[in-house]
Amino acid sequence: MRKQIGKNKIAVVTGGSSGIGKELIKRLHAYGYTVACVSRSEPQGSPCDFFACDLSDTNALHKTAEDIREKYGRVDLLINNAGLGISGATELLPEDKIRYVAEVDYFAPLLFTRALLPAFSAGGKVVMISSACALFALPFRGVYCSAKAAVNMLAFSLRMELKPCGIDVVCICPGDIKSEFTAHRLKYTQTNERYGNAVVSAQQKVDTREHKRMNVRACGKKIAAIAVKKKKALYIIGAKYKWLYACSKLFSQNFMLKMTQKMFGGKK
Repeated sequence: MRKQIGKNKIAVVTGGSSGIGKELIKRLHAYGYTVACVSRSEPQGSPCDFFACDLSDTNALHKTAEDIREKYGRVDLLINNAGLGISGATELLPEDKIRYVAEVDYFAPLLFTRALLPAFSAGGKVVMISSACALFALPFRGVYCSAKAAVNMLAFSLRMELKPCGIDVVCICPGDIKSEFTAHRLKYTQTNERYGNAVVSAQQKVDTREHKRMNVRACGKKIAAIAVKKKKALYIIGAKYKWLYACSKLFSQNFMLKMTQKMFGGKK
């Protein structure tokens, strides 16, 4: 039985209806937390209080944060987990979808954290679930990579701002996880003479690796343990991505771009 680290504490998890988020709710409940789930749909069979919210809707986001503050009076742990992937040639992606992904992946964690911070006190923690894509640029996933890179910088800045108040901010970058995330990713295969078959080829290379991805339960276990126990600024989940990150400290940016192009790029 897990030590009740979270007894009498309140945790808020965004995007908890499936995948990593749903697993996090179960783990945090086992740690003793009272868990509030913020997502568009209610997680089935999860031990949590549910707050329906589309985090891309700023008004709904602020109303939900207000409801959480009123219900619990405080927040001890916030895990900004909600996110949405998008792939396709950056030049050809629909602008409204680019903005939507930016709303979900960057503005939502920024604004939701701001809205809940008044409920935090010393000893609280904010966790940003970013992505290994924040650390390495990938072809045909530039919008997602840049949004998650912005999340990393947001987390590091908040960490410095909130440290004097006794509030920790941690950024976690998972690699490939076997969950519903890949299926829900917005995929655009539009191409032209410039890209040829490379857009589809790159997407197929990613999709065919599904069987090699980390189990979502194992990932949820690692993230939950970090969220309740660890305090470093950055954590990377996945041996391959830890290795790539180490390489990025040793080799030039040009070398790393060539490497990731070879690993994740498509053939024209």
